Amino acid sequence: MAGKHSKNFFDAVKDVCTAQNFSKIYNQNGISLPLKIVTLMLVLSLVVSAFLIGCFFTAGNAQSKLLKEAGDYFESMGGNSAIKALSEKNEDIKGWLNISNTNISYAVCQGKDDEYYTTHNQNGKKSRYGALALSTSDSFDRRGNDRNIVIFGNNMKDGTMFGSLKKYRNLNFYKQHPEIELYYGDTQEKYIVFSIMLLSSYEDDAGSIYNPSKSHFADKAEFNIWYNESRARSLIDTKVSVEYGDDILTLVTSANDFEGARLVVLAKKTTDWDASHTDVSDAVVNAQIKYPKIWYTERGLKYPY
Repeated sequence: MAGKHSKNFFDAVKDVCTAQNFSKIYNQNGISLPLKIVTLMLVLSLVVSAFLIGCFFTAGNAQSKLLKEAGDYFESMGGNSAIKALSEKNEDIKGWLNISNTNISYAVCQGKDDEYYTTHNQNGKKSRYGALALSTSDSFDRRGNDRNIVIFGNNMKDGTMFGSLKKYRNLNFYKQHPEIELYYGDTQEKYIVFSIMLLSSYEDDAGSIYNPSKSHFADKAEFNIWYNESRARSLIDTKVSVEYGDDILTLVTSANDFEGARLVVLAKKTTDWDASHTDVSDAVVNAQIKYPKIWYTERGLKYPY
């Protein structure tokens, strides 16, 4: 429907902008030169606006088609077979992330740097939607005893990519979608979300930055400091416990709460049996969330930590 409307809009503009109509505008008696200039500027503005609107809908339609095609692969062939088929179009496609009963079910790419797939889709074409991207410092098989792998995605207003990740800020949504599935190679992994955090990408908390993507821990004590911080900062007290040595998946997207805001979802690797026996019904909203310092500053509040 949007494509049809934009086409009609273009046709209307085309009629206005014929040489004959321009001639009428300039040759009408009694119209002053300033008015003619203003009229011309308005017409040109209309043309540019129509062009931009058309580009917007065209890009959106192309993205929808791309995602539907990939989604059909995933549904019909299964995650791992779909990855192999899709990687024939782009060898950067390394895996698939799926959260059941949500629109988050996408291929995961890995570029040569962490910025490339913020501006390119899963086929490597320029796109404002980007693609889900595995951090260049990580690998799905966790080489080098990597305990935490990170996947980035754009926060799109239409809810695609990681645009709906913000729903995890809602307690009921979390209770209904605590599990995340990750496919790569011949492997399928399951994760349980244990923390949802609002962080700053700039200096925070007396000049330090809490690192949710920390991947190596010297010992249990160092891990516990990191893990306890993730619990204190979580918007939801999930009641899900994590132990030293557990594998962790981190999902990251931008947020609109303040400049440089990031929404981070942390999940721990689990088995099918453990997942089926994990009860998140006792999860509650965290009564004392530890926000980034900028969150308090922008609200005129004293930083309490």
